[in-house]
Amino acid sequence: MGLSERENKRKQSIVGTMISDISDASENPDNKDKDTVENSINIVPKLKTETRSKRINLLITPSIYDEAQKKCGKLGISLNECVNQFLKNWTQI
Repeated sequence: MGLSERENKRKQSIVGTMISDISDASENPDNKDKDTVENSINIVPKLKTETRSKRINLLITPSIYDEAQKKCGKLGISLNECVNQFLKNWTQI
């Protein structure tokens, strides 16, 4: 396994864990002891204020994609909007 493959695998693991943590927190609101990403990063529908012109290509597992799509559907936002807000908030922590 090359360096880029290991890095991609690590990134998939991190994103998968974050999305799982968000899903777990929303499905189990009584779990107040768990410090989750959802507690530190708020993702909500927002108006776009900046033109999005930079493209990236992410490789994620189909199960993570499905979970993220469902969560975004419940929030009424696109997966793209979710990733934009997540990265913006995450870089400001």
